[in-house]
Amino acid sequence: KEQGKKQNPVWKKRFGQLEAVGFEWEVHSWPMHLNELREYKEANGHCRVPAMCEKNKKLGKWVKLMRRYYKEHGKKQHPVWKERFARLEAVGFEWEGRGAVNDSVWQENSWQEHFEDLCVYKAAHGNCRVPCKYEKNTTLAGWVTRMRSYHKEHDKKQDPVWKERFAQLEAIGFEWEVMSTWQERLNDLREYKEANGHCRVP
Repeated sequence: KEQGKKQNPVWKKRFGQLEAVGFEWEVHSWPMHLNELREYKEANGHCRVPAMCEKNKKLGKWVKLMRRYYKEHGKKQHPVWKERFARLEAVGFEWEGRGAVNDSVWQENSWQEHFEDLCVYKAAHGNCRVPCKYEKNTTLAGWVTRMRSYHKEHDKKQDPVWKERFAQLEAIGFEWEVMSTWQERLNDLREYKEANGHCRVP
């Protein structure tokens, strides 16, 4: 812990040697995270845990770490890591995560999956305003937030891919600017007063 952040060349090499043989910095962490990954898949249908997973930040970091270890140790096939990589693949783990440069097909499929989830949400709720803490599908909630950020970044550039995606979102009533919860409640109160003549909501 003391030398890890400093990354002294000597210790960096030593840490790499330890990790290569399957050394764990936290006792029992690997089996624990694997079980958490299984639970995540059962709940979300895939193993693509976001790096900043709100419900389990450690799992998000662990998944990212596993992909790094695979790049470093995958070809060497040390017995410990060979077994671990096999166990990860057995639960459907993907070595190329979101944002991989040469994985455009996966990215397109992923975008379409989230878009379809959004269509299902709209059919059930009548709008595309997925709450930030939507427990039924936390991945969708994060994706919706990212879409609004991407719109700000790419809208003026009008990249053909994003232009088409933005059009698809707008076609189902997606809103780029969403009112705050406070503003929504204020509007509800105004409507209540118009209907009842007062603000004394029971």
